[in-house]
Amino acid sequence: MDYQHTREICLQTSRLTHAVIDSFLIYYAARQDKTDREAERQLEKYRHITRQQDPAWVNFMKTQYIAHRIFKKNGLISKYLHHSALKELDAGEMAYLRQQAAKPWRFYFSEITRNPDEDFYEMEDILSGEAFLLYSPGTTDILSQGNKTLWFNLVAFNGACWQTFGTINGYSSFYTDDIFFYATETDPALENETDIIQHIENNPVPYMVLFSGSELPVIVNKNEPIRFNQADYDTRPPAAENLKKDFRVQVAGSVTQYSLKRWGGFPHFAQFYYDSQKKLLRLKAMTDKGFAKLTEKMKAAGIPVSPEPDLSLTPTMLSTTESILKKKIVLDEYESLFGEEKSAADKEAMDNLNELVQLIVPYLNAGKEPDISMLLKKTGYDALTIKEVIAQMRQTINRMQQ
Repeated sequence: MDYQHTREICLQTSRLTHAVIDSFLIYYAARQDKTDREAERQLEKYRHITRQQDPAWVNFMKTQYIAHRIFKKNGLISKYLHHSALKELDAGEMAYLRQQAAKPWRFYFSEITRNPDEDFYEMEDILSGEAFLLYSPGTTDILSQGNKTLWFNLVAFNGACWQTFGTINGYSSFYTDDIFFYATETDPALENETDIIQHIENNPVPYMVLFSGSELPVIVNKNEPIRFNQADYDTRPPAAENLKKDFRVQVAGSVTQYSLKRWGGFPHFAQFYYDSQKKLLRLKAMTDKGFAKLTEKMKAAGIPVSPEPDLSLTPTMLSTTESILKKKIVLDEYESLFGEEKSAADKEAMDNLNELVQLIVPYLNAGKEPDISMLLKKTGYDALTIKEVIAQMRQTINRMQQ
């Protein structure tokens, strides 16, 4: 590809976008179809989130919402092309609008697969698997502050590649499985990727407000990312004699807990339950390594389970989802049955991990060096682990406050 020629097309398209959409069509849609009020009504549902953000950022979201209403599939542009007000535009501007009308704009959750040239990124839609070339200097700016795991952008096609419009959301600790979790918590009727794509198309606002958790860092413990891994099976009870060697067993009513020795405590919490009333087998672990070791030992004991969890969720997405949807989410109702049996050391370690992150954030947001001695005293973590967490979080300072 001739990236220089494509870049020239992108720059020309950006000029047209500013002249035709930013300076005219957004306001026209607000007058004609009250799209500004529609955007405000949708965002009002998440006022507890948006009121904590820069008002300018919220206005950018409104503009992005209106642009999507205009240029999405079967959007308002189909009727605007015939309105007399657009006759004031010149031939080049009208040709640009017809081009945009012919190729609907879309919101994508995507990952970067390659950076073939300056400001160009090969992207892959995590829901459809579609690959596309994106030109985005804004993405380059964000990446200069640290790597991102996932992106959420409204994109438009210029005839040669795609370009972003409005806010660019790069997430520091969200992954594909996190988006599935959030979508189904937002609407439990969603069953697959196609459902989620249509859900975003119908109303992107619930996904736009995910920016509130975009800068939360990956939570790690000695280089081991913390994740909620879980899987359920309908099956007969496991043979207890095959499990004595590797598991500690506790019983609470109809539920038996099998905790993997040396892996059942912090940070892995690798264990499984069997509910004799529901005939349900539930596996869980707080790290990928812990889940892999759990399934390995279970298979060795004659229990046919997959090494792949049904649910794989970051703590940052769990807390973000609870904040946005204003509800407490219980991933494992069995945990409370054995809560008192957990060691005080395990509980304290998990609390300290969460506290460590919260204590570091204010320092980094203020551009200051965290007080290592204070963190050592308050959390109980060793200096090496604290420095590793700081180094990772330093890359994810909130760009919206800069």
